Amino acid sequence: MSMKYKIGMIIGMLFLILISACERPASKAPIAKPESGEAIVTPLPIDQQILNATMTAQAIMKEFNQPTSGSDADNKDEPQQTDQEETQIPTAIMTEEFTPTALPPTPELTKPEVYTVKQGEFPFCLARRFDVDPDDLLSKNGLSGAPAPGTELKIPQSGSFPAENRALLDHPDTWTVSAGETIYQIACAYGDVYPEAIIAVNGLVEPYDLTAGQILQIP
Repeated sequence: MSMKYKIGMIIGMLFLILISACERPASKAPIAKPESGEAIVTPLPIDQQILNATMTAQAIMKEFNQPTSGSDADNKDEPQQTDQEETQIPTAIMTEEFTPTALPPTPELTKPEVYTVKQGEFPFCLARRFDVDPDDLLSKNGLSGAPAPGTELKIPQSGSFPAENRALLDHPDTWTVSAGETIYQIACAYGDVYPEAIIAVNGLVEPYDLTAGQILQIP
């Protein structure tokens, strides 16, 4: 029980006792004649009633001031909770909504006039990527088979790949690298994807070495 509540109760009781005492007239009321067998009760003087009321109030105050288990005396070292703390409403924890990371923009790539063959590339792959006829690519470079890496090829600037859809796999996509794979092999697997685009969206740097299990974003 808080101290404010105790003091309020004591003041209220004192007020009621004093009001009750003051309502009695100062002069003595006529003493009624008792009927046979009844005891005669004489009212106490007003000053005696006030004294009794005061003593009763003091006794009540003494009773309230006695420390009890769990009272303020036992808990004086505990921090008191303020009204602001009691009325504080917990704030809901807001979770940030997950937004998938967008791929970086791919560079604008054009058909080169001359291209150096990389490890894992072959003429049919290059014809599909650059949208040229494979036969034109072979004849322009005098090839009958796959050129070695490092060979420079002239890329035809006219014609187109004979198939309507140059893509071999749907993309955008993700690719899990297998041991020994290169960026250029992976680009050939998708058909119409430039290796430079894969390098750009994945932030790769030369010499573009890959590790088995690495996941690449395919634009």
